[in-house]
Amino acid sequence: MKRKRFAAAQVQHKFKPDQVLYLIGDVNYCMVYLLNGKSVLSSRTLKWYSERWPQFVRIHKANLVNPQHIHSCVVISSIVAHLIMQNGARLSIGRRRIKGVINQLEGNLSIYSTANRHLWRSEQVFFRPAHHQVYDQELA
Repeated sequence: MKRKRFAAAQVQHKFKPDQVLYLIGDVNYCMVYLLNGKSVLSSRTLKWYSERWPQFVRIHKANLVNPQHIHSCVVISSIVAHLIMQNGARLSIGRRRIKGVINQLEGNLSIYSTANRHLWRSEQVFFRPAHHQVYDQELA
């Protein structure tokens, strides 16, 4: 019996950094989320992208964002914060990176006019994940 070999498709996606909203890394791969709503799986690491696109901000071990497309930065406490992107995605900021990310974004607020920073105290905000809100509505 003969064995057949199938060549793997070598697809290369080309996109400009200004068309990228954010990247989410997973070991040696990244999901690249684009402005047009599409997402592309890339065999490059976040480190590779961060070295080539220095304007992007590393907000977490697994997230790299384009500051041009940040809608708002929500700081709940000194160890809990997240970014809301233009497409509505909520990305957590690593607790050790919060101060640096906020300082980096504040310096760019005049450049990136869509980046609004909202500071909320933890006693003013009661954050619940979406699945808890659905559960509460089912009880009512």
